[in-house]
Amino acid sequence: MTSSKLQSYIKVVFWLMLFTAYVLAILPAPDTIHLAPSDKIDHIIAFLTLTILAALAWQKTPSFKIAIGLGLFGALIELTQAIPFIHRDAELADWLADISAVFFVLLVRNAIKRFML
Repeated sequence: MTSSKLQSYIKVVFWLMLFTAYVLAILPAPDTIHLAPSDKIDHIIAFLTLTILAALAWQKTPSFKIAIGLGLFGALIELTQAIPFIHRDAELADWLADISAVFFVLLVRNAIKRFML
Protein backbone atom coordinates (compact mmCIF):
# COMPACT_ATOMS: atom_id res chain seq x y z
CA MET A 1 0.00 0.00 0.00
CA THR A 2 1.35 3.41 -0.92
CA SER A 3 1.82 6.17 1.61
CA SER A 4 -0.77 8.39 -0.05
CA LYS A 5 -3.33 5.57 -0.10
CA LEU A 6 -2.72 4.94 3.61
CA GLN A 7 -3.12 8.65 4.31
CA SER A 8 -6.43 8.58 2.43
CA TYR A 9 -7.69 5.75 4.65
CA ILE A 10 -6.53 7.60 7.76
CA LYS A 11 -8.42 10.71 6.60
CA VAL A 12 -11.62 8.67 6.30
CA VAL A 13 -11.10 7.26 9.80
CA PHE A 14 -10.39 10.78 11.11
CA TRP A 15 -13.64 12.18 9.69
CA LEU A 16 -15.63 9.21 11.03
CA MET A 17 -14.07 9.68 14.47
CA LEU A 18 -14.70 13.43 14.38
CA PHE A 19 -18.36 12.85 13.52
CA THR A 20 -18.67 10.17 16.22
CA ALA A 21 -17.05 12.40 18.83
CA TYR A 22 -19.47 15.21 18.01
CA VAL A 23 -22.53 12.96 18.15
CA LEU A 24 -21.44 11.47 21.47
CA ALA A 25 -20.76 14.95 22.83
CA ILE A 26 -24.27 16.20 22.07
CA LEU A 27 -26.24 13.16 23.21
CA PRO A 28 -28.19 13.79 26.41
CA ALA A 29 -25.93 13.11 29.40
CA PRO A 30 -27.58 9.83 30.52
CA ASP A 31 -27.17 8.38 27.00
CA THR A 32 -23.48 9.23 26.68
CA ILE A 33 -20.84 6.52 26.42
CA HIS A 34 -17.91 7.00 28.78
CA LEU A 35 -14.50 5.42 28.27
CA ALA A 36 -13.17 6.57 31.64
CA PRO A 37 -14.55 7.44 35.07
CA SER A 38 -13.91 11.15 34.42
CA ASP A 39 -15.42 13.33 31.71
CA LYS A 40 -12.09 15.13 31.38
CA ILE A 41 -10.30 11.85 30.63
CA ASP A 42 -12.93 11.10 27.97
CA HIS A 43 -12.11 14.46 26.38
CA ILE A 44 -8.38 13.78 26.55
CA ILE A 45 -8.75 10.31 24.98
CA ALA A 46 -10.94 11.69 22.17
CA PHE A 47 -8.61 14.57 21.33
CA LEU A 48 -5.44 12.51 21.62
CA THR A 49 -6.96 10.11 19.09
CA LEU A 50 -8.20 12.87 16.76
CA THR A 51 -4.86 14.67 16.86
CA ILE A 52 -2.84 11.53 16.16
CA LEU A 53 -5.10 10.74 13.20
CA ALA A 54 -4.88 14.32 11.90
CA ALA A 55 -1.09 14.36 12.25
CA LEU A 56 -0.81 11.09 10.33
CA ALA A 57 -3.35 12.03 7.67
CA TRP A 58 -2.03 15.53 6.99
CA GLN A 59 1.68 15.07 7.55
CA LYS A 60 2.71 18.20 5.66
CA THR A 61 0.17 20.43 7.38
CA PRO A 62 1.77 22.74 9.95
CA SER A 63 1.00 21.84 13.55
CA PHE A 64 -0.54 25.23 14.29
CA LYS A 65 -3.22 24.63 11.61
CA ILE A 66 -4.12 21.26 13.12
CA ALA A 67 -4.18 22.86 16.58
CA ILE A 68 -6.48 25.66 15.41
CA GLY A 69 -8.84 23.24 13.65
CA LEU A 70 -9.14 20.84 16.56
CA GLY A 71 -9.27 23.68 19.08
CA LEU A 72 -12.21 25.18 17.20
CA PHE A 73 -13.85 21.75 17.06
CA GLY A 74 -13.54 21.46 20.84
CA ALA A 75 -15.06 24.93 21.21
CA LEU A 76 -17.92 23.92 18.88
CA ILE A 77 -18.66 20.95 21.13
CA GLU A 78 -18.80 23.17 24.21
CA LEU A 79 -20.94 25.81 22.49
CA THR A 80 -23.35 23.11 21.31
CA GLN A 81 -23.53 21.68 24.82
CA ALA A 82 -24.53 25.14 26.08
CA ILE A 83 -27.79 24.94 24.10
CA PRO A 84 -30.47 24.29 26.76
CA PHE A 85 -32.43 21.56 24.92
CA ILE A 86 -29.22 19.48 24.51
CA HIS A 87 -29.27 18.95 28.31
CA ARG A 88 -25.49 19.01 28.61
CA ASP A 89 -23.12 21.28 30.49
CA ALA A 90 -20.59 23.37 28.62
CA GLU A 91 -17.36 23.64 30.60
CA LEU A 92 -14.23 25.64 29.95
CA ALA A 93 -12.30 22.84 31.69
CA ASP A 94 -13.47 20.37 29.02
CA TRP A 95 -12.16 22.62 26.26
CA LEU A 96 -8.87 23.05 28.14
CA ALA A 97 -8.59 19.24 28.36
CA ASP A 98 -9.20 19.08 24.59
CA ILE A 99 -6.54 21.59 23.66
CA SER A 100 -4.07 20.16 26.18
CA ALA A 101 -4.31 16.79 24.44
CA VAL A 102 -3.92 18.46 21.03
CA PHE A 103 -0.83 20.40 22.13
CA PHE A 104 0.73 17.31 23.71
CA VAL A 105 0.44 15.25 20.52
CA LEU A 106 1.67 18.11 18.35
CA LEU A 107 4.66 18.74 20.64
CA VAL A 108 5.61 15.07 20.30
CA ARG A 109 5.06 15.28 16.53
CA ASN A 110 7.32 18.32 16.26
CA ALA A 111 10.01 16.71 18.42
CA ILE A 112 9.98 13.58 16.26
CA LYS A 113 10.23 15.67 13.10
CA ARG A 114 13.11 17.68 14.55
CA PHE A 115 15.11 14.59 15.56
CA MET A 116 14.47 12.77 12.30
CA LEU A 117 15.90 15.57 10.15
